[in-house]
Amino acid sequence: MHKATFLQGTLRLTIRPDGPILIKAGETGSGDPTLPDMQFVRTKYAVSDGSESQRAAGAIYLPGPSLKGVIRAHCERICRTLDGEALQQQRQERRRQFDDAEKIRMEYRRIPLADNPLGKGAQYGGLNDMQYNSGRAIEALRDRISTAAVYRLSSFVSQLFGNTALAGRVRFADAYGHNVVVEERNGVAIDRVYGSVAVGPFNYETVVGGEFPTRIDFKNVTLAQFGLLGLALRDLAEGRIALGFGKSRGLGRVKASFDSLEIRYPTCVLEDGALRLIGRDIRLPAGHFGGVGAFGGDAWRAYDFPSDDVAPLPEGWRFQADEVMGVQLRAEGADQVKAFWRACMPAWKREIGL
Repeated sequence: MHKATFLQGTLRLTIRPDGPILIKAGETGSGDPTLPDMQFVRTKYAVSDGSESQRAAGAIYLPGPSLKGVIRAHCERICRTLDGEALQQQRQERRRQFDDAEKIRMEYRRIPLADNPLGKGAQYGGLNDMQYNSGRAIEALRDRISTAAVYRLSSFVSQLFGNTALAGRVRFADAYGHNVVVEERNGVAIDRVYGSVAVGPFNYETVVGGEFPTRIDFKNVTLAQFGLLGLALRDLAEGRIALGFGKSRGLGRVKASFDSLEIRYPTCVLEDGALRLIGRDIRLPAGHFGGVGAFGGDAWRAYDFPSDDVAPLPEGWRFQADEVMGVQLRAEGADQVKAFWRACMPAWKREIGL
């Protein structure tokens, strides 16, 4: 579904430490005795943070892949908690006509909401199967299935974040620090048998203050996927998700605030307050916005997008025509962004059978 663009957008947020955090640099063991044993990751060269300012070499930052991994892992936990055999059978029956048309074998048709992107299993063994990897399953069928089947046979989380056979639909940018406060701490590793010091003492560098603005870009997502992402980001904002090293030691607590959210429909026009797809007879109800399932039509039905992928606009949201082409929605501040997540919740609840 990367061959066309029906919607795209950007969420901007700011992450703040709520205590000491440490995301370790890959290079440790420096010969300089004045440096801590474990250092915070830093830029090697001068980089731009997306604004007019230039970040000098050696600037502390939160890597985008680290943020993506934490959010993906939390989405997987949410999905595993809510998944069940009845829901999996319901989803399998919904895809049946498409799987029959491509003669997908039965052992590959049952797909969980969340799989293990590092697992080695190619066939799903039930709710207790923690090794199933939908990417490996697709690779076993790759020469015999369509691009739509690659998406369809991926787990719900992999459809959003990607796997070894499918590119993800969300991208996390690096978060470069502003007004960062750093302090050095000491620690030891305790021998589990004797209770004495096994390793150490050692020292490590932590960040205890500052701001880390970043952005999340997305493309061609459904409202249910928006809803799941919103749940994970809500937990990040409220300090329920830890980042980096030493979580069991109390490190990694952060909070986040939502700055703005922009959604663009580059191939739509605005007619009497309603979105209409250019070149096709697809029109959303007035005062409603949609996910990718609302615009694909019959041409993209094999992807198993929800046909009712629309929701009423949150209060205070208005469509605006783009200066060049297309239509956009823009929210400023945490309250409006959270209103968008709430508007997507009915679609997420339908996805999990509520």
